Formats: sequence, structure tokens, C-alpha cells
Amino acid sequence: MMLVKVQIDGSTPNKKKLKKNTHEISKITYKSLGLVESALEEFLQENIDVLTQEEDYELKIIGKQVRNNANKRTDLVGIDSNGNVVVIEIKRDEDDMRTRRDNFESQAIRYAASFAKITSVQEIVEKVYADYLVHHEKVKEEEAVEVGIENIVGFLNDHEAFDNFNADQRIILVASSFDPSVLSASAWLLTKGLDISCFEIAPQLIEGENGDAYLLEIKKLLPLGSDDDYFSEILTNENKRPTARRQSSWTRKSFPKLNHMLEVGLVSEGDEIFFKNKESESLGKIQSGNNVEFNGKIISLNAWAKQFAPSGKVNGYDYAVVKEKNKTLSEIRAEGYDLFDGMGFDPIE
Repeated sequence: MMLVKVQIDGSTPNKKKLKKNTHEISKITYKSLGLVESALEEFLQENIDVLTQEEDYELKIIGKQVRNNANKRTDLVGIDSNGNVVVIEIKRDEDDMRTRRDNFESQAIRYAASFAKITSVQEIVEKVYADYLVHHEKVKEEEAVEVGIENIVGFLNDHEAFDNFNADQRIILVASSFDPSVLSASAWLLTKGLDISCFEIAPQLIEGENGDAYLLEIKKLLPLGSDDDYFSEILTNENKRPTARRQSSWTRKSFPKLNHMLEVGLVSEGDEIFFKNKESESLGKIQSGNNVEFNGKIISLNAWAKQFAPSGKVNGYDYAVVKEKNKTLSEIRAEGYDLFDGMGFDPIE
């Protein structure tokens, strides 16, 4: 991916020009900005959707700095729309990883294991969520358990996931940069069936005439279509490396996304789509990647779909109807699934 800095020259109103912007965009560090790890933690607590915009699941935060029975603290705890308990571990950068006694990924595994024995919504509310509601949502202490149970049960029922509560655990690692050994270990764990994701969230500085501005560049490093790039050299021997086909046993299924559907020709860039039963207000056009053009803006498919879902939580593939075919993206994907053979995706059951 390459970003070219441009600006719009409106000095001639009837003929605006596109010019290269000479102001710098540069990657910087949280440390140079005087931001500690907790700043990123709080940002994700309030904006967890930045990690799920391109995912087929929703995520609800239910805990922060949760102490386990080994007296260790989990940065953030959540529940996803599949019913899984999610452990989110955060480090500013590689230096933070190296200065910790525990490995980044093994620390997260131990935290996830501590949640594996929880069997009911009431238990996780009493151990985790009630405290979060009191300290971060201003819920009265005497009402926290009742409110917490109602919130989580409602969330799970909205996604038909109540019966799957904590059937598995998911791990999400977040940092502005990753030590290669962490990515190597995480890729190996993926092939063994552990649901682990790695997100790079790095600050960038935009210098301008009216002062500096900042943005966060968010990259999903794992899991991708192939995890081979992240294996360390010790695993380059083909006899030692598990094959991608073993991924089919993962609890977390991997299905083709919109960009893959474009790649194999099931849909085309520019195809009109609308949200089921809301054509007039939602009509947009498919764009490259996993994006939709709507009201003059390019946004992700799920971000587009969320605008029209009553609860704001929806799988865009189930509700995005391709106008020309009068079928949802999920239906089109299922009918043409043989086109994805050999691409490492799980079968549709």
C-alpha cells in the first residue's frame, strides 16, 4: 500500500486542481508523544470497533485490568458475537515486549486459560463485568450484577449466540510494532487451532500549515490468507510446518470476504448494493477491498451495513443485496463457493 499526500487547490473555483502535498506524514512512536500503554488501552476501550470493522463479528468490552487468580491483570476483556470470551493484550511497541518477564503471546494464553472455566453469564458478570459497570459505566454497585446479566444476555441473544457462551476463547494482541518472534509464535499457534489475532496500531504525524494532526494506522497482521510469512526460519522445513488445511478444524471459521469475491468475479466493482428491505435509503456501490461507496464516501461494508441495522450490529454479508442479482452477498458467495477452492477457506456447512 502506498499513500500519496495531496491537496485540493480551489483558487480557480470552476476548475479545482489536485496537487501533491509537500507536508510530511511520518510514523512516530507513542513514547515520543508522551503516551503510555494505558492511553492505547483506553482508546480501544472506547473505540473497540476499529478492530472489527472488517471482521464478521461484533465485540463488547466487559472488563478492564481484570485480575486473575495468579494476581496478573488482563488489559481488556470482551465477549464477541459468537459467544467467545476475548482477551485483549496491549503493548506500546517491541521494547515494551522485551522488557516484560513474560512473552507477549504466552501471557495472553495464560489469561485466556483463566477464563476457560467460566460456565455461565452470571459467573462472568460477578467476576468481571459488574466491576467494570461500576467503575466505567457509572452503574450503581447494588444494580451492577442485574444490569450486567441483562446486557450480556441481550447481546448474545441479538446474535443468536447464547447457547455458545464461552465455548471457546479468543486472543487479540495489539501493539504499534511487533517483535518477529511474537508473530512467528502466533502464526504457529493459529495452525494449532488457537484463535489469536495480531493488530498493529501505530501513530502517524501529519504536519500542516495550521498545526500538526495525528492519525492511527491500523493493520491486521494475523490471521491473513496465509501465515507462512511469519514463521521463523526454524520452521522453514516443510516436514515441520503444519499445512494450511489443518486450519479447517479451527473453532473460528475463515470465509471469503468481499475482496475475494471481487477477485474470483462473483461480484464486480461498481455493482449496486442495498441493505435488505431498505433499498431507497441505503443504495451504494461495491468498491475495491471490502468497501462500499455511499453518499460520496468510501467506507467498509460492515460500517455501511451498521447504519441500517436496528441494533447497529449486523453481518453485512447477510443483509447486503446485490441489486442486479437480487441476492445477498452471503447467498452469492455460497453459490459460487467452488471458485475459492485452494484458497485455504473453510467449507460452508
